Amino acid sequence: MKYWYNLTLREQIALIILTVFVGIFLIYVLMVMPLIERNEQSLLALNNEKARYNRIMQMAQTTRSTSSQPSINSIPSTPLRDAATSASRQTGVAISRIQPEADNSVTFWIDKAGTLEMMNWLVLLRSQYGYNATKVTIQKNSGEDTLRGQFKFKGENS
Repeated sequence: MKYWYNLTLREQIALIILTVFVGIFLIYVLMVMPLIERNEQSLLALNNEKARYNRIMQMAQTTRSTSSQPSINSIPSTPLRDAATSASRQTGVAISRIQPEADNSVTFWIDKAGTLEMMNWLVLLRSQYGYNATKVTIQKNSGEDTLRGQFKFKGENS
C-alpha cells in the first residue's frame, strides 16, 4: 500500500487502466479463444459427418438400384465365404471374424475400413457374386475416419 500511495494520481490511473486491459486480455486468451476454437472444431466435425452420411446414402441408393436389377446369377455359384474373402481382397477390406449361424446364415465382422471400401465390398458381393446382406450394422470408430461393421448374409442353401 505504501508503494501505491507514493505514486502520483496519473501513475495510479495508468496502472489501473493497464491492469484492466491485462485482465481483459487474459480472459479473452484463456476463456474466449478456446471456446471459439472448440466451436469451430465441432462445426467442422459436424460437416464431416454430414458429408459422410450423404456419401453413405448415395452408396446405399446405388446399391438399392443395383439390387433391384435382376441378377445374372439367380443362384450364387461361389460359396459365400470364398466370395466374401475374394471381394475383401479386391476392395482392401480386412474381415476380422466370420461366424456361421444355425439357420445357415453367415455373419462377417469388419473392424476397420473406409466408407468407400466397405460399400464397394457390399456392392461387389451383390453384383459379382449375387449375395445380398440381410442385416447390416455400421458404426464409426471413435477418434478415426474409419468404420466397423457387422454383416449377415443368408447361406448358400437358404
